This record gives sequence, C-alpha cells and structure tokens, in this order.
Amino acid sequence: MKFSLIITTRGRTHELKRLFQSLKDQTQQDFEVVLSDQNIDDRLLPLIKEFGSELKFIHLKSSGGASRGRNQGIVKASGDIFGFPDDDCAYPAPLLEQVADFFQTNVQYGYLSCRSVADDGNDSVTRYAKRASAINKLTIHSQCVEFGIFIRRAQLGDIRFDEKMGVGASTPWHSDEGPDIILRLEAAGIRGYYDPRFAIWHAQPVTSYDAKDIDRTYRYACGNGYFYRKHQYSESFFMYQMGRTFCGLLLALVTLQMGKARLYLARLRGRWRGWQSSPVREQTLSQPS
Repeated sequence: MKFSLIITTRGRTHELKRLFQSLKDQTQQDFEVVLSDQNIDDRLLPLIKEFGSELKFIHLKSSGGASRGRNQGIVKASGDIFGFPDDDCAYPAPLLEQVADFFQTNVQYGYLSCRSVADDGNDSVTRYAKRASAINKLTIHSQCVEFGIFIRRAQLGDIRFDEKMGVGASTPWHSDEGPDIILRLEAAGIRGYYDPRFAIWHAQPVTSYDAKDIDRTYRYACGNGYFYRKHQYSESFFMYQMGRTFCGLLLALVTLQMGKARLYLARLRGRWRGWQSSPVREQTLSQPS
C-alpha cells in the first residue's frame, strides 16, 4: 500500500526539514513526497538535495493557495492513499504503518481522520472528540483537520479540494477545506472514520493578538461561516456558534482582556461575512476596513 504525501508549502524551511526528518524515520517506507512549492525562489532545493537520497520527491511549482497546491499535487501523485501534511507538522515514526494497517483491515472505509497533538501530548489546533466514531456533520470540527486526513485514491475519484477555501485562496474563506472535502465525500457515499488514537504532531498555535493574528482569525472565521452556509447548516446551529463566540467576547471585555476581545470580535465579523456569502457575491466581496 503506497502513500502519496502531498505538501503545499510557502515561506518555510526549518519546519519542513523537521517534517522530512519525521518521514525519513517512518517504519513504513512505501511513500512518495509530492511537494507543491509556492515559493517564488529556490529555497527548497537544498532541502530536497539533503533528503533526496532517502525520500522520493516529486517537486512541482504551484500557486494559488493551499487547496490549489494540493489539487495540483493529486494530479502528479501515484499512491494508493493520499495524505496532506502541513509543512509545519511531523509524523510519529509508526504513523504510516498504522494507517496502512487501518485501511487493510477496514476495507469499508474510504478515508481516515486523525487528531493533532502538541509537545505535551494534548490536543493542538482544536479540541478533538475523545472517542472514535463515524464523522458527524454537527461535530466535524472536533473530528477533522485537513492535515490529518488520509483518503483512498480510488474513493477520492474526481473530488478535489475547493480552491475558494483554505490559506492563500483568492477569497477570504481561508479555512475549513478539510471538513468541506470530507462532507463532499460523505455526500458521494464514501464513508470514513475518525480515530483519535492516530495522532500527528503540530505546534500549538500562538495567539499574540497583534494585527496579523487578528487578520488571520478573521479570514479563518470567514471560511468557517462560508463552510456552514455551503453545507446548509441550520440557522439555529449557526446562531449557537455565534452565541458562544459572543459570550467569549463579553467575558474578555468584562475582564479587560482587550486583545482577546478584538480576536473574538474578528471571529464574529468573519463568521457572519462567510455565512452571508453566496456564489454570486463571493467574487466581489472585499476585506472591510
């Protein structure tokens, strides 16, 4: 069972070296690394040379954001199982062997979703469900992140990441491309499984509350609201999510945590903007001041 690990990268070298080292240490070595390089320079060439004798690389230049880079990588990939590691994560040594065993044992599943952990072993990026189960639309954000997905090539078929979503997209919808492709697989009759025993290392995001952090939060929230609208979540579910964020905003204001309050406000504004989107309007929307 051969893996194709499709990595979209831009602006990172140290983090990518750590990922390559973790891939070199895998107990399952039947894989290729499809590197969708979105750098305008050749900064990755020394890394490719350093690991080229131990890892099989397919190096291609791409553009247009993470989702487009993954889609361009899928075209070049030849594996039976596709994985999509971020350029700042790392795989535990037995991960690919464990994932291969899962797919060989569970032929009924077309994909597997893993969680991510930080150095202390606790959840990173989001709070994950504690129990293994089928993916649930209402709890998918505790069961799925794009760099933790493995998909059988045969079941993926012509389904691709939505290039309007994800970091670097031309729209403001800079998140939720992972949950989006999973729900589209489910809609096509492809069943999968979430299992928190499978874990990928990813650093815990650092919140600094500076302008860059607020802008990133806003754009991720835009993607989240767009995802809810695209997949026809109920208004009551969406308002529940908005209500939770609003309570966080109030608590931050009461405790005079103004940086956190600005972040919650950005999340509210972004999620609302994404929810209000439509295919007709999304191309003309621009970042509000």
